Amino acid sequence: MNFVMKCSTEELALLVSLTGFPNVAKGILETGLGTKTQQEWDAVMKATAHQLMVKDLWVEEAERNGGIPLSEEMQMFIKSYVESNYMIRIPDAPNQHAAMLHHIEGQTWLLHSIDRDIIHEFAYMTVDEMPQMIKDYYAFSEKRPDVQRTFALSDEAFDLLSVRDNVRKVQMLADLSPEEEIHFQAFLTDLDNHAWTLHNISFFHIPSIDEDPYLENITFFLPGSEGIWVISYQEGEKLPVRVTLESTEEWNVMAEGVAIVAKQVSE
Repeated sequence: MNFVMKCSTEELALLVSLTGFPNVAKGILETGLGTKTQQEWDAVMKATAHQLMVKDLWVEEAERNGGIPLSEEMQMFIKSYVESNYMIRIPDAPNQHAAMLHHIEGQTWLLHSIDRDIIHEFAYMTVDEMPQMIKDYYAFSEKRPDVQRTFALSDEAFDLLSVRDNVRKVQMLADLSPEEEIHFQAFLTDLDNHAWTLHNISFFHIPSIDEDPYLENITFFLPGSEGIWVISYQEGEKLPVRVTLESTEEWNVMAEGVAIVAKQVSE
């Protein structure tokens, strides 16, 4: 993994705007700082320009000549980041963190780590480095369930489960067997201990910066007291959402599958 740079939300937005992507820059700012008036944005950008000068990222000679006050290398970096056509998103909502992997070219991807929507860190990495990066990112402890736990839900029931107050509705829809009900309750306990939030890894195709990203694949999972709950989708089944308690080792195999998907667009 090769480190590129570390910056604030405001600095990243200004770099993106100066490189010719003002709408993308606005989106970055609003995600981190919320909606503001144009006058407020102008004040933020003016102060941020001074920060870029302190970091020697502002090229004053280019500015004096009427050009973009950034090095060619920086402009090329920002352009490759913004115009990436494939992205793997790895959020960690409970810890206010997220990692994005942007395809650059060939086997090269750009890791964009975001801490509390404030600090952004970039590093280049290869496809082969992805599985270990994901394992290190979540750092799940080694667990192997003593009991096989699994149950299935309909699409509707799974969607309802995103709200804690819908548990009773889900139970009525699911019509679980006594054994499945025990497994379901174990899952609910772990979900409750995890702020009622599932982890997910999603894969997006981005045709262009003017089009919305297209979700091609998503995997949900949840660390539990006995292992890791993995949610898979079984096409064509009456109850297509299968929830299974897996060992950490089995979850690691799933993480390695991310690299397999990434290789398909890297070739």
